[in-house]
Amino acid sequence: MPLTEVDRQISKPKTHKGRKFLANREPKIYENDKHTLVFKGSHTSDIVNSFLTDLVALKNPLAIKLQRKNRVLPFEDESFIENQCNKYDCSLFVTGMHTKKRPNNIVIGRLHDHEILDMNELGIERYVSLKSMNVKLSYGAKPVLIFSGEAFDESDENQRLKSLLIDLFRGPKVSRVNVSGIEHIIHFIMPSSEKLLMRVLTVGLKSLKKPTDDSTPSEGQETLEPLRTPWGSYVNVELSEAAPQVDFVIRRRKMPSEDKWKCAMRVPAEVRRKKDKATKNTSMDLYGNRVGQIHLQREIALDEMRPGMSMRTALTGHAKRGFERQQNSSDKLGVKRIKKRKMDDGGEGLEEPKSVKRQKAE
Repeated sequence: MPLTEVDRQISKPKTHKGRKFLANREPKIYENDKHTLVFKGSHTSDIVNSFLTDLVALKNPLAIKLQRKNRVLPFEDESFIENQCNKYDCSLFVTGMHTKKRPNNIVIGRLHDHEILDMNELGIERYVSLKSMNVKLSYGAKPVLIFSGEAFDESDENQRLKSLLIDLFRGPKVSRVNVSGIEHIIHFIMPSSEKLLMRVLTVGLKSLKKPTDDSTPSEGQETLEPLRTPWGSYVNVELSEAAPQVDFVIRRRKMPSEDKWKCAMRVPAEVRRKKDKATKNTSMDLYGNRVGQIHLQREIALDEMRPGMSMRTALTGHAKRGFERQQNSSDKLGVKRIKKRKMDDGGEGLEEPKSVKRQKAE
């Protein structure tokens, strides 16, 4: 049975290293990357052993493989899987076994709160290994996952199987992905509710010369728009078959209860998106982006702009800096400004200087 809360309180750490180790395993708002525990059953075959080895190569460094065989029956007794996953801090597990009743059997599942959440039993009908095709995968490469087939959306069980495959093969969480660094694609095809096909494709970038408008393709030749890399060169994307290639048949399943599934899908309040106070004129597009509409009033300053006035003066209300400097320089030199005034008879004239007014007064 998994450790209870009382057992965790009794086994308190005695060293600083032990406290750090347990603190890393405590529940977090943003959890660590999910690790997968891979182990063998009591009886296995060459196909099962090869599949588990290739699976570890696909998932490195987020996979832990046990070397010894274990007497385990996932659908009859779950205690061994829960204890081992708790020991190695793994939330996913994959085990393989081979019996006369269920040959080349693979069981994949995941845990929540140190208890098994759901499991799916798959049987291997056809398998092509990495070793047979002489394919090498880069360590820690993040794949592109593609799901094809309407059967994935037919039932809740198939939808949860799709969710389990995403958790199993998604790789580490990253904030950004370099498109030119994608090396392989994992394609899952579900032609029916009882069949599941897995195909791995490698992505190759073939360098090309800069395309010209005068170049015309020959008859019967398919033309693809070349991709321009961040460093400026043009490349053509090519997909080639790789390994592993597996044809599965779906056997037994174990689904969680509605309450357990709802508890597992709960989102913390710190991560939950808060609703804005002003939600008017907002909507969501097809891609999940939030789109808002803004209404602006007409700029009155532009309508009241006098002829000859600059845009800066109309918007800010300040004159140009050149005029300000000219006025300041004239004040410093003592230049007297001559102002226009209106005469009594309605005409315009020049105002007399103060010195002339003093002479007349004397």
